[in-house]
Amino acid sequence: MIHERTFKERLYILIGERGNKSFERRTGISENTLRQYLRGDSLPTLKTLEQIAKANGVSVGWLIGEELQPQVADSCKEKYPNESMQEIAQWIASQHDGINYWEILKAKLAQEYPDFKAWLKQSTKN
Repeated sequence: MIHERTFKERLYILIGERGNKSFERRTGISENTLRQYLRGDSLPTLKTLEQIAKANGVSVGWLIGEELQPQVADSCKEKYPNESMQEIAQWIASQHDGINYWEILKAKLAQEYPDFKAWLKQSTKN
C-alpha cells in the first residue's frame, strides 16, 4: 500500500535542489505525470515506482513509506568514492529514527568540501 502523503514527501526529497527537470531526466517520467504525483492526483504503478527507486538509488519500500530510511544498495562501493563514504552510507542505512541523515549529510559536506560538491553534482547527472 502506498502511503500517499509519505510518497509525495519522499518525491520532494528525491527531487531536492536539482529540481523537477533533473528528476524527469533521471527517471524518464514526464513533467505532467510528476506534477500529478506531487499534487496527489494520481499514484504510480509498481513499474513506475521501481523506475523511480532505481534511478534514485532507493528502495520501493522507502519510496512508498514502508521503510524509514532508504536502503543502500550493495553496489555502494561503486557509488561512493572512498571507503569512509561507504562506511557512512552503511551507517546511515542502518538508522531507523526518522531523521533524514542523507540530506543533512549531503548538504553539510557540499557546503564544506568543494570536491564533494563536484562529485555529488557529477553523480546526480546519471
